[in-house]
Amino acid sequence: MQQTPEFASLLAQIELTKDLAEDALNALSAQCWFGELGPKKRIRSVDVRAHRLFLVDGNMVRMYDGVTERLQSFHGLSDPIDLFPEARDEGDCVITETACKLLRIPAAALEAVLSKSTEVDDIDLDPTEAAFLAELYQLITDNRLELPARPEVALKIQELTSDPDAGIDELTEIIQRDGTIAGALLHATNSPLFRASKEILSVRDAVLRMGFRNTRMLTTNLALRQAFKAKHTATRDAMARVWSDGVLCSAYSYLLSDVLQVLHRERALLAGLVAGIGAVPIIQFIEMRDADPDPDLIESLVYKLSSITGVLVINYWGLGEDLVKVAEESSNWGYEAEEPDYASIGLVAKWAMLQSEGRPYPDAAQVPAFRTLGLPPPEPGEPIAALADSGEALESLKSMFNL
Repeated sequence: MQQTPEFASLLAQIELTKDLAEDALNALSAQCWFGELGPKKRIRSVDVRAHRLFLVDGNMVRMYDGVTERLQSFHGLSDPIDLFPEARDEGDCVITETACKLLRIPAAALEAVLSKSTEVDDIDLDPTEAAFLAELYQLITDNRLELPARPEVALKIQELTSDPDAGIDELTEIIQRDGTIAGALLHATNSPLFRASKEILSVRDAVLRMGFRNTRMLTTNLALRQAFKAKHTATRDAMARVWSDGVLCSAYSYLLSDVLQVLHRERALLAGLVAGIGAVPIIQFIEMRDADPDPDLIESLVYKLSSITGVLVINYWGLGEDLVKVAEESSNWGYEAEEPDYASIGLVAKWAMLQSEGRPYPDAAQVPAFRTLGLPPPEPGEPIAALADSGEALESLKSMFNL
């Protein structure tokens, strides 16, 4: 693909970016590519996971979210069409019928520009924090921010456990390729939550004991732990706190989904963990630019900016719009959804985590997520009544993650 000077004008035609300021459009346009693809070419959504792809001119067929449709765009006469706007499945793809002109935008750069235009102006930053954000933002818009690697082993396991023809031996082989995941799975299998009458000693027996669904749940979440790494004392301590909070939020999210019978408890467990994933690139960036960072500065920056970077990471990993919303609203106690969603579960779980830890938390009556989930807000100083009988399950969930 060849770069062209038309990017800013194309971006101004796209619904997502048309309201951006001129400097933001120019910054984003510097990261875009534009080119032509011949007829009868297939593009799979998973092959462009790190980008947003738009049809500028031409005809194509799109197979997306179980629906097949024909798309047509005319350069200069119609707006570019977002080819894969939401969460992507393995089978999602487009096939060109004629020569097609395409615009490709790095997803991280796009999310950074959108987040900055809608959120950062409302964040109270001191001069040091503002300078940090400016440097971080430049890295993102230049597509140079190193985001945490996707948990590839877990994603392969998810694919395999969704395959009706897959067997125990194939799943065992994949898990055994990663000693850390294999060991963590054995530990979890022997925890009180899943333990059988005798100790489980092999990965194969662990998979048989857990079943495909629980194995997928555990390995996905255990693999995430490997992203929370840092080298120096201050940053390592900060990363450990973020992980610990994430585990507790994850456990409470699972319990809320289970007890209230809303949404899927395994995905709620994942939502609780990824709610804090935005802290990872922030802490790692702080570590890169300062060998002895101030712990208070780390805490402040993580608190103020992790929702922005969290959106970047979750989009980069391709985990879906429902989990993007979890990160986006993770610090917004006033968030109110029309119906139960994982962002609401995540906020109530965060409230429960803070309350159980004796840390500052808002008045539950002022948190709309309680109402969204159909939960009576607890009285000041009181825990969530619906979870009163979940103490043993909570400890078992924490045990899975060595907490």
